[in-house]
Amino acid sequence: MGQTEKAHKVFEEILQSNPFSYETLFKNALLMDRCGEGEVVLKWFEVLALAKKEEKVRDACFIMAYVHFVQNNIDLGLMSYQELTGEDPSDYKPIFVEG
Repeated sequence: MGQTEKAHKVFEEILQSNPFSYETLFKNALLMDRCGEGEVVLKWFEVLALAKKEEKVRDACFIMAYVHFVQNNIDLGLMSYQELTGEDPSDYKPIFVEG
């Protein structure tokens, strides 16, 4: 609603208490991209994915793949979805988006 700075602060507060909140990570990534921070958001998720080796990292990789699509890096986004599908064929999210 045009209050990007306020939204960013709210997302930061939520992420402090729940750093792997999928919805918050997703919305914050989109907000950052809209504010011209697309490269920063990709680096942010790369660091997050490397720093934490647990199931929630998969969500960060999924969001990173989506951001590639938003930034018109279609080939890179598709490649990321294919990697995610190969890692866990039972996870419907990358299959659904890729199809």
